Amino acid sequence: MKNIESLGDLFEMVGCEASFFDLGRRIKKITPQQTIQFDKKQQAYPYPFRQHAWLACLLKTKDTRQAKTADHAVIWFIKLPLDESGALNLGTRDHFIKTIVDKILHKGEEAGLAEALEDSPYAFKPDQERMANFHAILAKQLGTPVSQYYEDVVDYVTNKLNESMPDQQDDSWQTLGLQGIAELAVQVDNETHLPLIKKALQHAPSPLVSALCHSLEHQTLPADIENTLIDKLLAEQDPLMQASYLRALSNTPLNNNLLLPLFAMLGNLTECSDEQTHPITALAAKCPHWLASDAQLLRIVMEKLAHRDDAFIAFKQIAIELSQHPETRQPLWTLLRQERISATMAQAVSHLFTQAPNTLQ
Repeated sequence: MKNIESLGDLFEMVGCEASFFDLGRRIKKITPQQTIQFDKKQQAYPYPFRQHAWLACLLKTKDTRQAKTADHAVIWFIKLPLDESGALNLGTRDHFIKTIVDKILHKGEEAGLAEALEDSPYAFKPDQERMANFHAILAKQLGTPVSQYYEDVVDYVTNKLNESMPDQQDDSWQTLGLQGIAELAVQVDNETHLPLIKKALQHAPSPLVSALCHSLEHQTLPADIENTLIDKLLAEQDPLMQASYLRALSNTPLNNNLLLPLFAMLGNLTECSDEQTHPITALAAKCPHWLASDAQLLRIVMEKLAHRDDAFIAFKQIAIELSQHPETRQPLWTLLRQERISATMAQAVSHLFTQAPNTLQ
């Protein structure tokens, strides 16, 4: 057996074609070139999240003549740590490969492939929302049929959503499945479905809008939907819904149309209630590229957190999260070293290393 020095070598050994998706900050297909680069440690992992690579590996045997659908494939969900440079930790990766090879050789390739991650410390189980969105994205890419839940969502938005009297909605929205909502969201680039998504964002009950926003965060948004979300964010007073709109917009580059509602939402530098931490957490977890590209936005976020009356706990958590992201690491430390920051934030900076770090949950 030839030396196995990468994930690619591992899947080649068992006769599989592997496609990789990142499931960290958002669900995103990893290109073959990116796969080779991070797998061989030629480049850092492209989408780090909480110092790990969160991978969904779609494995199809090369000799199969079955249709290329998720039903005829094995999907592995693996979580591998990254080193200080953001590249795969090779020692951990090699240990993962060895445990997989041992199981496959022991059980045989066919059984081993499906069962190789049993009891593995490197396996993870995506939550229900992320799993629904991953399956919707995968089904669209593979051209497989939608689930039974999709038609229920389309029927509700088309026929039961009351635009003129939003307080008198048909309550059947409460039975709609996350899978159907995710399958509607992946059609945001389809001219037929775009009006349905816009209608739902503008008139559906808040829980449904929030679920739809969480699915849209994985998509590239058309300008019409982006503008609808910005208008909703400008008018929204509920911090939890503000966080949902931010998540939906998080795959969008920061622009002047976004800055105005962001600054309006954040408000006073010296005030930060518990409720306001919801949109701030969404910014840190889902929109670090915005904070990296606008120093004033980053400063407002960190000043507000420093002024909370919680012994700088939230400040420390967000600082740790941003310091672990390659885009925000340098802008953050540039900010924290400035002499022009407030005395309160200077005090928060001095507390950064006084306790064991806690990552953002």
